[in-house]
Amino acid sequence: MALSRRMFLVGAASAAGIPLTGAAAPIAPSGRPNVAFGVLSDVHLNNPGDEDTFLKALAFFRDNGADGVLVAGDIADRGRVEQLQRAADCWFRIFPDGKAPDGRKVEQLFVYGNHDVDGWKWGGMGQYPDEAAKWAHAIGYADNRAKVWERIFKEPYQPIWAKTVKGYTFIGSHWGNEKDLDTFLQTHAQQLNLAGNRPFFYTQHPHPGNTVQGPWAWGNDGGVATRALEKFPNAVAFSGHSHYSLTDERSIWQGAFTSVGTSSLRYIFSQYWRDNGENHNNIVKQMGMLPEHTGRQGMLVKVYDDRMVIERREFVYGESLGGDWVVPLDGSRPFTFEARRPKRIAPAFAPDAKVTVSRALGKDRKGKETDQITVGFPAARPTATSRVHDYEVTALAYHEDVDYPVATKRVLSESYFLPPTRESASGKIVFAVSELKGVKEVRFAVRPLECFGHKGPEIFSEMVSLEPPTA
Repeated sequence: MALSRRMFLVGAASAAGIPLTGAAAPIAPSGRPNVAFGVLSDVHLNNPGDEDTFLKALAFFRDNGADGVLVAGDIADRGRVEQLQRAADCWFRIFPDGKAPDGRKVEQLFVYGNHDVDGWKWGGMGQYPDEAAKWAHAIGYADNRAKVWERIFKEPYQPIWAKTVKGYTFIGSHWGNEKDLDTFLQTHAQQLNLAGNRPFFYTQHPHPGNTVQGPWAWGNDGGVATRALEKFPNAVAFSGHSHYSLTDERSIWQGAFTSVGTSSLRYIFSQYWRDNGENHNNIVKQMGMLPEHTGRQGMLVKVYDDRMVIERREFVYGESLGGDWVVPLDGSRPFTFEARRPKRIAPAFAPDAKVTVSRALGKDRKGKETDQITVGFPAARPTATSRVHDYEVTALAYHEDVDYPVATKRVLSESYFLPPTRESASGKIVFAVSELKGVKEVRFAVRPLECFGHKGPEIFSEMVSLEPPTA
């Protein structure tokens, strides 16, 4: 089948591998792909010994036919030469002389991220005995980034590079060079055959603005790469920086081109406006953050004549994160965000699900002792299209004949970033009594949500008193 210049997602599947409702997703072919490559990002090597997951991921790609491995930045956590050296040591340990054991060449498709270039500025350089030694250990100091790259990875350094892997073009921009992408693409479009029918693959560290996750995505590039890539409908961009989970279906976006978030091999970044998510604007949260270090993710991409298949992997447990994303290359357009969103079916609680409420002194995230209400509930059940992403919990006071909302919070599912086999059995959220605005009694409504924001039916607790406990 002849390839069109435009590629669109049509096969986003549920965690159980069931196609989304609407147009049927194509079945991934079983034959050998034209090209296969691993995708990682945000490896964040810091201390000796923390490269085990990187080695595990590289070995997985080696054993599953990868012709290259793409890393979308933040290889060295603190911008140290020795951290980058350990990444190179891992690479050449798994791929001696850049080859797999069967003799096939495996291309290194790496770019610097902000931690690689700027991490040395964030302190901790005092360990070196003098200024010369200090700067010699900093990847981003002066012209070190080029010299270090060439010495460690044994290849020329270019701010924006292009490589060919089995007839497919790969392009990468090192951190800070995204602004020059448009000029690069226009200058080299004919030479690299970018306007042809085949897809080409691009990587940079930050997300192209207003693609994956939408306009609110943390740390996006402001749209410089988006404006460059939208002239090439056959472009497929891979970007990291945000650490958002691959279990979130918004991590793949289709518009004028295709954009894919690459998550992180070190830790998942949970969203701000959740009580067990990241700290935000000095808002005091009553719950600790999820154990983000327990999620380490990547992808294996296989490209065929008529489709691209993206397998999402979790490298702590060695399991799939859900159904493959299948991107056909025939010019069809059934699954934009706008088309996918209304087809999603929200998770729902079992008919006998109950909400429990308890009260005790506890500590908020800053360690302050607080009078707290803990609301517990069983996990909602996934549907054919959707796992639980988070829960909305509202405290309701009763005034005359109306349930009146007093406070509303969101809390992430404790397993939203893990393989579907690791689904949590329950959830909870914590309110400080002081957050409930002095009302005398409340009941709590709990609703499950999927990643696009659809809410399942709510379940309620009994009415509970907020009067001070008696001695």
